[in-house]
Amino acid sequence: MSNNSWYEYSIRSNDKFGRILFYLSNFLSIFGGCVLIIIVIINVFSISGRVLFSSPLLGDFELVEMGCAIAIFSFLPFCHLKNGNVIVDFFSSKFPLYIRQLLDILSNFVFLLVASFFTYRMIYGVIDMIKYNEQTMLLKLPVWIAFIPGIFSFFLLTLVCFHILLKEIINMDLNKIK
Repeated sequence: MSNNSWYEYSIRSNDKFGRILFYLSNFLSIFGGCVLIIIVIINVFSISGRVLFSSPLLGDFELVEMGCAIAIFSFLPFCHLKNGNVIVDFFSSKFPLYIRQLLDILSNFVFLLVASFFTYRMIYGVIDMIKYNEQTMLLKLPVWIAFIPGIFSFFLLTLVCFHILLKEIINMDLNKIK
């Protein structure tokens, strides 16, 4: 088994719902990487135009701003699915296993609430952006365009949080409680 296939095996779920979440999260993170590549190309053209022709791309910072938001949102579900979020376990590493499992369950529940709240607020944000026709200053692009991938990403993150929370509750080792 190669390193890559071991990595996929370690985060891939055995159930159908978990596999669907894995593939959607993986696709979304690849999409985010492609958006970052496009941002780099925009920056190269803008800087080259500024240096060579004293004329940068108009509104390049608006495109970079929207692209960075889309890319960051796109990485969140896969990062959480592979347990890639930063944790501080300096004190909890000395706790018994069942207490660490309870802390993991609690933190995943809180993250589920936060992801759900962000999904809810992003939906209302896009409704307001469409209602008031908010646009970027130079390119006059509708701002709500960047919200659509963000809503999908936060919704997928909510599903990932729910899935991981259920898996942690089911896999909790109740025999280790003393």
